[in-house]
Amino acid sequence: MLYIRRSLLVFLIFFVCINPFYSQSTDFLNFSGRLGIFYDFYDASATNYETFRPRYPNNLGRFSAHATLSAGQYFSMPIGVDISMGQASYHLPQIPEEGLIDYVRNPRNNIHINPRYKWAQAWLGTQTPSFSALTTGDIPVFGAGLELNPGKFIFSTHYGTSQIAINANPLENIAGAYRQRILASRMGYGQTDGTHFILNFVRIKDDIQSVEQRPLGLQPKEGIVISPVLQIKLSPSVTFATETAASAFTRDLLGPGVFVENDFTPIAENFLEVNGSTYTDFSNISSIDWKSDVVGLGLEVRYIGPGYEPVGFRAMERDIIDYNVKSNLNLFQNKVIVNGTTGIRTNNLQNTTAESTRRFIANVNLFARISDAFSFNSNYSNFGFRNNVLFDTLKVEMIQNMFTISPSLQLQGEKATHIIGMGTTFQFFDEFNVFTGDFNTTQSMSFTGNYNIVFREMPLNLGLMGMYLENTTPVTELNLYNIRLMARYRLLDKKLTPRVMLSYTGVQRNEHTADQRIQLQMNTSYKITNAMEVKIVYNLSNYIYGSFRPDARTTEHRVSLAVQQRF
Repeated sequence: MLYIRRSLLVFLIFFVCINPFYSQSTDFLNFSGRLGIFYDFYDASATNYETFRPRYPNNLGRFSAHATLSAGQYFSMPIGVDISMGQASYHLPQIPEEGLIDYVRNPRNNIHINPRYKWAQAWLGTQTPSFSALTTGDIPVFGAGLELNPGKFIFSTHYGTSQIAINANPLENIAGAYRQRILASRMGYGQTDGTHFILNFVRIKDDIQSVEQRPLGLQPKEGIVISPVLQIKLSPSVTFATETAASAFTRDLLGPGVFVENDFTPIAENFLEVNGSTYTDFSNISSIDWKSDVVGLGLEVRYIGPGYEPVGFRAMERDIIDYNVKSNLNLFQNKVIVNGTTGIRTNNLQNTTAESTRRFIANVNLFARISDAFSFNSNYSNFGFRNNVLFDTLKVEMIQNMFTISPSLQLQGEKATHIIGMGTTFQFFDEFNVFTGDFNTTQSMSFTGNYNIVFREMPLNLGLMGMYLENTTPVTELNLYNIRLMARYRLLDKKLTPRVMLSYTGVQRNEHTADQRIQLQMNTSYKITNAMEVKIVYNLSNYIYGSFRPDARTTEHRVSLAVQQRF
């Protein structure tokens, strides 16, 4: 109930704020957007399956509202509210009770107001600073930000909380976390889509005093990244770009005080606490791209140091050097499109580990529209991985090849439109067996087909889809087949739209009898007005296991309700 009260409070505040603008829209003042209330109920039962875990929380309520207020030619203010009442995923650990402020800035929620006037924009609430590939780009922050771009001057800064503090409590399955704050700033000169030079700075820090009970196995950390980015528009079709980033990262703020001196340490000491757990490194990404209306070609080199830490990203593969070639070809007014990428990746750049690896990656995609009715898409990818170890017990070598082709046919009849699609995929995976000295081969092939008919004189759509998958390894064999029937009809002047989907799936494992799964989905939407819609969805899943799990059965029910309004 506490979550519901808080969510209703946020909803009321939002409604009170927008109502004056919504009711007084003029040629000068305009307000538009949408809002929605969503609720999901889930129930699951299992027989002879002691380790079964439900896939969703039992109850989940959500509220979403997005709107934009515009005044005159230069002022606009996007407003967004996305909040959930309770835990959004069954598999997450429990979280403690929160105050209103902690609830609002919880990462599962998103509340923001971003006013903009000409070349100045403010960010209030949830935001995700995205500067470059080596600095920051995927960490949501609850705080404030400012972006200025008058002429060729480029400036932005963001500061806020990227992780709320949670006291650890193993008895209640609460993992715990330190409060983490992030500062991301950049300054530069030039045009963002043309020639420019930008200096990026990102800093994160955990607050040791933010928790009463320290998280078990989690150390407080602090880190910075400094990154100059240079992009030169050599011509309208040729662009050169390079970014070199240096990072200093302290893994444990409570770690030993002795540290190793290097060229970057004196600079790092001005921004963060340096101790025995601090390490520094650098990375570089350089590329040159040539693009025309018909042909495109790009070359890229990436060096990611083994000790480099991109503090503004959750994860990044390090200790690698990549050489990539990208190309594309558009012919006959985009009727034939070819895209290709190939590259070589090597790691253990400083010989700090016993083995090195070398990987080859290739991908080619071809799309062709033969006529207005017929087109097809095909793709080939090759992935290889091997290390440089000569001893068989440490040797790693594997090769994967995958080929896919998907033709599509659309026929226009007098009474209906017929859409026919097919897909075929072949995959081969060879892996070196260190014990036998042979290659183990895994083969997989799948076939899909679908048929849809859209009637012209009646508001009826019908669809039929089928799939067959066969996966074979030296020790196992898996066969999966699925057939699905779908139907949609519109009533009451197309205001009421019921839909139904019935699916049957069989899963065969080796010599075991097949598992059987039946799924039923009933979906109904009703347009109360041109701007308001109510939607109800019911899902039923009944899974009966074969001899792989004798006499086991699971049944799942899920009901989703939604009310959405445009204004």
